[in-house]
Amino acid sequence: MIVLVAIGLLLMPSRPSARLAPEPGVKASAGSRGGVAREAVLEIVNQGAVRLEGHYARPGDVMRFESKRRFLADGKGALRLEWTTWAEGDSERIPETILLARGRVYDQEHPGGPWDELTGSAAERARLQVLSGFPTVIAESGARLGIQVQRAKNGRVMAGRWRHAHPRLGDVVDSVAYRYGETAAPVGTVLRIHERDQAWTLEELRLSSRETTLSDSLFLPPREVTRASVDPDSLSGEAVIGSALAPGVWPVDMADVDSRSLVVEFSDYLAVIEAAVSSANGERLVDAVKKRWPSKPIRYALVSHHHPHYVGGLRALMAEGATVVTTPGNAALVHQIAAYSFRLRPDRLARSPRALSVRTFDQRFELSDATNRLVAVNIGERSQHTAEFAVFWLPQARLLFETELGWVTVNGTLRATRRAAKLLATLDEEHLDVDRLVQSWPMRGNRAEMSRAELTAMVAAQAQAQAGK
Repeated sequence: MIVLVAIGLLLMPSRPSARLAPEPGVKASAGSRGGVAREAVLEIVNQGAVRLEGHYARPGDVMRFESKRRFLADGKGALRLEWTTWAEGDSERIPETILLARGRVYDQEHPGGPWDELTGSAAERARLQVLSGFPTVIAESGARLGIQVQRAKNGRVMAGRWRHAHPRLGDVVDSVAYRYGETAAPVGTVLRIHERDQAWTLEELRLSSRETTLSDSLFLPPREVTRASVDPDSLSGEAVIGSALAPGVWPVDMADVDSRSLVVEFSDYLAVIEAAVSSANGERLVDAVKKRWPSKPIRYALVSHHHPHYVGGLRALMAEGATVVTTPGNAALVHQIAAYSFRLRPDRLARSPRALSVRTFDQRFELSDATNRLVAVNIGERSQHTAEFAVFWLPQARLLFETELGWVTVNGTLRATRRAAKLLATLDEEHLDVDRLVQSWPMRGNRAEMSRAELTAMVAAQAQAQAGK
């Protein structure tokens, strides 16, 4: 989906004229142009800025993008949004399209690309994005769609709110709010959306509202779609504990969320590394671990960095009483995760609250006993990904568990990532005796393990090929 974000003071386009025509609703009449059958449609254009809370260097970091949205309504119930976002200075202007037609929601990432049919929460978020351009439609259909409509005394729609259970954040409210001038149509809009692993706020002004004539083919459901068979926020598989990578070291693969966790076994307790995506997924991970080791408690939960794919399931480990181990810059986020409200769809921590235990480390954190040894090493900005970033060294196995720094498979071809060379250099800088690397993400269609010698050779070959161009 198009990038989206948290509200703040944004640089906006100049205020449009208050003499814009009132929003004429979504009714339209048939027309023609040049002998070719056309439809008279309502066209609304908004422009502004979006602030994205995404996968950046530190918790709470945001990025600003320019935004232009073009809304179309055919007067027969179909609605279309063409949305273009770009960073300041970029020259590309490639719109993503969301189409609401015949009760279904379709998404096309770029013109000429394949269409996806959205389902579940992804469809609901996309629907609100389209409806945000049409307060009259929200007024007429909001209650049926689960949107709480707020009106002014004069009947104007001031806001629409969709309160729902987010799999990672708990109780959230996606919303649209309107600002009015001298006309019946809004002159400004603020849209707030919580996606699966990012959130965004869009603040914009209305540039134009008019009736025009366009081909009715713009509103027809696509002939071919890639249908999302399940809600992307649902779980469809099992957490699979694989063969031991070394004595007391076990991978846990979850294909439906494309993530690998690691269990390190000690004499009388366990440590779990990485907890992907959502509280429910964390509970699935916990269940698999407890089934395999019923007599050993999960005493520690460790994460490489703050991005949702690795901390999203932490609440399930907190519910087990595990101490969360992380770097100092993530401590506030861990407390925030523990405090999320899960009243609409209570998770285990909401049903049985427990006091939070957090331990932070600047450089290294070690767990060890007679059976095993685990060392978390904060390589920080040397990860070329986030300001604080932990890798996990198992000295007895000469093994490193890392997240998304080593290699990927693209179109069936295995290659080192752009971060791999720095990772290998960091192993030397930190004096980590490593023969093998195991990677958390990407998991699907990718190698789980690679020797250090193989990754070193791959990095060198790619660098030589690049230098020869």
